[in-house]
Amino acid sequence: MTCKDHYKRPLGTIGQCDCDCPKRPKKEKPEKLLFENCAPFAGGPNTPNNIIFDVEPNDLRVTLAATIENFSNNGLNITIIRRNSQETIPVQAGSSLTFIHDEVVRVTVNSFGQNYTGSFKMQVLYEA
Repeated sequence: MTCKDHYKRPLGTIGQCDCDCPKRPKKEKPEKLLFENCAPFAGGPNTPNNIIFDVEPNDLRVTLAATIENFSNNGLNITIIRRNSQETIPVQAGSSLTFIHDEVVRVTVNSFGQNYTGSFKMQVLYEA
């Protein structure tokens, strides 16, 4: 009996199919990993572009939700480097920056030529 003939039978007999119907292909589900962390950072005039977050390899899809707090008495420049663009945002002394970006590959910090300290709180969603 073919599969086509089988499904013309009453519903009570459908579970008794012994035909060789091809199995439906399983859709590949993207693998996802959620990671959270909080880390201090520090630097000075001799640490330009202090990398505080980096994705390797760069072809991983990453969504980053983060807060960067500036504990120092001097301003910071935060550079968020995405797959196709980058954005530099100043953070004044004693204040913070919160953001959510997709396709992030790197986040760097540098100062206006002064010593600085702060914290980097993040929640990262990696998708393969």
